[in-house]
Amino acid sequence: MNKKHALECILIIGLICIISYSHAQVVRTFPIDSKFGKLKSHSYPEFKIDKETMVMGIGGQIRNRHNLLVMPPMLTKNEHKGYVRYQKDSMGLLHRLWFLTPEETQLAKEEEKLLKKQNPQKKFSIPFFQ
Repeated sequence: MNKKHALECILIIGLICIISYSHAQVVRTFPIDSKFGKLKSHSYPEFKIDKETMVMGIGGQIRNRHNLLVMPPMLTKNEHKGYVRYQKDSMGLLHRLWFLTPEETQLAKEEEKLLKKQNPQKKFSIPFFQ
């Protein structure tokens, strides 16, 4: 009876591990008005995305590739560079910034190609992530 009980416990623990890892495979969603760009450099509160230098507003959020909040002093020059999604507030200040995974970057590049093809003026965004 002890071996059977131990086997059942091991099986339950294994199933719990599999279920918990499947949750990590979920794709993040971004607001429709978020934009795609490449972060060139940063020195908090200033961020240079593409050719535009932006200032982060009060209460701005920075999220890493694992969707965890990153405090501004924790931003490193090497790790926190590359492609991002960002959102501005009503004052034109940077409100949210997401560092993208390679898969999210690929999807965002495809979205940019479709935008250029369908609407050269870029008046709207295709909600791939909604």
